Amino acid sequence: MGLLDILNNFGAEEPSQPATGDPARIAQVEAILADIRPMLEMDGGGIALISVDDNGMVAVKLSGACMGCHAQSSTLYEVVQPKLIEALPWVTGVQMV
Repeated sequence: MGLLDILNNFGAEEPSQPATGDPARIAQVEAILADIRPMLEMDGGGIALISVDDNGMVAVKLSGACMGCHAQSSTLYEVVQPKLIEALPWVTGVQMV
């Protein structure tokens, strides 16, 4: 694998374990995240679903260029969370792990 391959896949990190929580809710959240991922990947970042709890809290992990980025809070709370809440009224919030 060359440097170009590494850079092209920098934000495409998959979670090491499957997300935990209700399978139907996980599928719903993953569908929304699939729409958001291309935007993050354009900047070398990524997002992985970690869990969905019974209270509607969604835990995600940012990866690649999103990790440590000065705009990660904006990405999470101004892009990801509003899209999830708009599409899935049972979502109560998003947290980064």
